[in-house]
Formats: sequence, structure tokens, C-alpha cells
Amino acid sequence: MGQRRRAWLVVAAVVGVLGVVPVMLDRDSYPISTYPMFSHRRTTTETVDTAILVADGRVRRLTPSTIAATDEVILAAATVSNAIAAGTAQVLCAEIAARVDDSGEIQVVTEQYDSVRWYEGDKTPLMRVVHASCEATGEPS
Repeated sequence: MGQRRRAWLVVAAVVGVLGVVPVMLDRDSYPISTYPMFSHRRTTTETVDTAILVADGRVRRLTPSTIAATDEVILAAATVSNAIAAGTAQVLCAEIAARVDDSGEIQVVTEQYDSVRWYEGDKTPLMRVVHASCEATGEPS
């Protein structure tokens, strides 16, 4: 067998071993990945930290600009999550209340939804935990 052919066989063997090792060790690592985010079964429920306005028995979703003075949805969600984790949800609630142009109760909440039902039109949360609440007067500052 020629030297060149042996070199290619060694390279092929190394590539083969590198491709199998993460699967055998059940590890996900750069640059060899088993892409576990695509290979594991996902649940149909999603949990969201947000703020809502409750007025006259109706719940209204607040926009990212009202929640966190930004137009970025992810940043607004992170702002709420960070406030909940830091124990400052009541402070965030007061900041939101100062930006709301309607009167009612602001609630900083964690909600869980069934994703399939959401896209079928049922936007009722499976669960809602209220971390803070405060009154909005309808006069933004």
C-alpha cells in the first residue's frame, strides 16, 4: 500500500472516530456536535415572563416599549426576567405604570402557554404567577 493511500486512510479513520465519539459519550461539543436541540423531543409548553394590564376584567398585553422602553421583544422579556430573579419586580412594575396611558392594575407575571393551542387561537395561559402588581393611573409621566 502506498504512503499516500495510508495517509488518507488515517485521515478517514480520525474523522470517523471524531464523528462517533460525541455520540458515544453523549456530549455536545464544538466543533463536533450531535445537535441535541434538534434531536430531543420538545414540550408544547412555553414559559414567558412579561407584564400585563388588567382593567375592567380584561387582560391587555403590554408592548416592549411600555415594559422596558425598547422596541426589542427579547430585551423586554429579559428585563422582566432579570427583575423577577433579582427581587425587584415591584420597582419594574412602578416604572411600567409610569409609562402606561390607561388606568388599571399592572402585573409583572410569569405565564405558561400551550404553543399548539396558542397558534390555534386559544391564548389562555395554562398558568400565571403574579410577582408584583401596582396601579396605573392612565397619566404617563
